[in-house]
Amino acid sequence: MRDRPRSDPKPSSAPGTWRRVVRLFLPYKPAVCVITALIVAYSALNAALPLLTQLVFDRALFGADGPDLPLLAATAGLAATAACAVGAVDLGQTWVSARVAQRVVHSLRVEMFGLLQRMPLAFFAAERGGEIQSRLAGDTAQIENAVKDTLPGVLAGAFGFVAAAGAMVVLSPVLASVALVLSPLVLLVASRSGRALENLSAAGQRVRAELASIVAERLSLGGVTMARVHGRRDGEVARFGAESERLAGLGVRSGLVAQGVLSAGHVFFVLTPYLVFLTAGLTDGVTPGTLAAFTVLQARIYQPLWQILNISTEIRSVRGAFARVFEYLDLQPESEPQRSPGPGPGALTVRRAGFRYPGTDRTERPALCDVSIDIPAGSATLVIGPSGSGKTTLGHLLAGLHPPAEGSVQVDGAEIRAPVPERVCIAVQEPFLFQGSVADNLRYAAPAATKDELVRVCEITRIHDRITELPGGYDASVGERGALLSGGERQRVALARALLADAPVLVLDEATSALDPLTEAAVVEAVLADREGRTTVMITHRFGMIDAFDTVIALEGGRVVEQGTRPDLLRDRDGLYTRMVRAQTGSG
Repeated sequence: MRDRPRSDPKPSSAPGTWRRVVRLFLPYKPAVCVITALIVAYSALNAALPLLTQLVFDRALFGADGPDLPLLAATAGLAATAACAVGAVDLGQTWVSARVAQRVVHSLRVEMFGLLQRMPLAFFAAERGGEIQSRLAGDTAQIENAVKDTLPGVLAGAFGFVAAAGAMVVLSPVLASVALVLSPLVLLVASRSGRALENLSAAGQRVRAELASIVAERLSLGGVTMARVHGRRDGEVARFGAESERLAGLGVRSGLVAQGVLSAGHVFFVLTPYLVFLTAGLTDGVTPGTLAAFTVLQARIYQPLWQILNISTEIRSVRGAFARVFEYLDLQPESEPQRSPGPGPGALTVRRAGFRYPGTDRTERPALCDVSIDIPAGSATLVIGPSGSGKTTLGHLLAGLHPPAEGSVQVDGAEIRAPVPERVCIAVQEPFLFQGSVADNLRYAAPAATKDELVRVCEITRIHDRITELPGGYDASVGERGALLSGGERQRVALARALLADAPVLVLDEATSALDPLTEAAVVEAVLADREGRTTVMITHRFGMIDAFDTVIALEGGRVVEQGTRPDLLRDRDGLYTRMVRAQTGSG
């Protein structure tokens, strides 16, 4: 499993990418066939209409007996009918193409979002949020436009070119050969320019992702605050400006390459009619009607060829977007959330567990090494240790957020290597609150919770009175990431949310660190009283005044160095727990 995806991906080969694109459309084969049939009909009708011009010139207007008004009227009626048919066919094709495009892109977005939800936490720790947003939103939007407009445009251009060329051959094979003689040269220029366009497009996508990352990080509340505290506002503007200037430069280069293709096409479009006129003057039997119809057909053939030239530049760009999306879809997610092992009291067992964070040097000490502990069901366990001792890592293993690299973690005898929400819930030091109301954030753990249930858990965490003071009470907005609440208020709302989940095992990872000591002691006491008979594991570095725990586990250097009851550990005057209590309280 990769620790993080490449943010600077090397697109897969064109045939491989396009094969995967084709597979996206396999579930919509009937609709694709309808689109193709409508495009063929549209192209055929467009090519047939100029043939009426020959009929008008040679028979209806300049026939042997003079103008034929009935024939003119009939021709006009036929042309009107054909024009209406062309419009109806084009409308139908657009509607079906839009539906297919939306379904294909919808499935891509949902598949990518679902896969990202299953990626290990290490992926999100390493990958930039702007990169994820760029691929999930920007690249899929580019794909949506391509599926809706570009791919149908390719078919329309190809069929339109073939239909118009065929009509030209029917009118005059000689003139047709002259009209088409330069088209391979134009297509060759477009093909040669495509690789440069593809590389420029890929570079542009990378810069856009970088800009998105800068916006997501630097314009967040924390980013703006940090820039002001350290006087870095001008530096942030300069950094954003430099990336934006890079993107602008890439845009200019892409425009020049694309315009080079179009300019070659322009030469073809201007020169070819005069070559046709010259050939007509040198060829016997070319009637005015034939030449007039040929002139109209030249416009018909220019349109699809011009369309192909324009689309060829877009195709190269969209392949990069497909490659970036496919790269994310190829990531290896973690295992699916486990099914609950069934009813159980919540006994936790850790056997010889070890864990090393991805990307760390193998010569460095692992976060956890050879950890074995037993936490009885219904007990209250305190986990302590100095900074960097592995406390948070142990909490994540107990909650299934990280699978152990060695050994096992079990709840009620069933091994867990992924989150089991029905059995274990965790509240962390830096809680995440969504933009929304207090009630919305609480009900994230229990969507069917009643107002009384919300009040009950908030009273336990001593946050109910503060919530009632907010405008709107439980319906008050918490702001972006809970910015309208203080750090301690966010922690207590998050702790109340964890209590509302009502899991048999609750892990508190520094979940009250932002509270003052008196409030923290009151909240911990209330939580333990409410969860009496259920398993609670509290990880904290402030425990000097807290003694309501059945078991204490002391970690140091990623290993368990002490484990037992509080009185037993305090008997060792030189033990880690005793020394830490003495440092916090001045006694012990």
